[in-house]
Amino acid sequence: MMRNISTMTPLLRHIQPVMRSTCRHTLAASFHSTRNVLADRILNQATPIEHSKGGAIQDFDLLQDLPRPPMSIDTVLDNGFRLSTGDEFDCRDNTVGCLIVEGEVFEWDFSKYVEGLDTGLVSIDEQGLGVVNLLFPRPELLLVGLGGKSRILSEHTRRLLMGMGYTVEVADTVNAASNFELLATERPRQVMALLLPPGI
Repeated sequence: MMRNISTMTPLLRHIQPVMRSTCRHTLAASFHSTRNVLADRILNQATPIEHSKGGAIQDFDLLQDLPRPPMSIDTVLDNGFRLSTGDEFDCRDNTVGCLIVEGEVFEWDFSKYVEGLDTGLVSIDEQGLGVVNLLFPRPELLLVGLGGKSRILSEHTRRLLMGMGYTVEVADTVNAASNFELLATERPRQVMALLLPPGI
């Protein structure tokens, strides 16, 4: 390993104070010549880099050759979603959420079961989660979208979902929909999404 001569000089002084100037000169010369020889070799063997001319962002999509999940969200609208089938899912004035599992889309009437949207700490009643408790076999990952703002899912609700066997990931609805698209492309049967309306 090469060391900078300035950091080695005090060590040389301590060990051989009499030969300090000679050693310093010799080491400096050897470092200088070695560096030039190595640099010349590297430059002579280097292959010129062809600069990319750029391109569409789709050209760099690592998942582009994988089939899209059978159902995903193409666009998040003000009061609903545009699905990959071209259909629009209407959240009916922010009273109905969306459940996507196994390539199917279901309406989720959450209004009686969800609390804390105004405080940011969201709790979902066990009855409101009954629909995800009925699934068998269950996906491994449940993505929960908590509306248009950044909110937290209560510890009680997390424990309920984890007790059902789910790994839970929480985000706002836009990011949860985006994450669902990505993860469902990689593992289509292992991911589901439970999304509150993006307008709340």
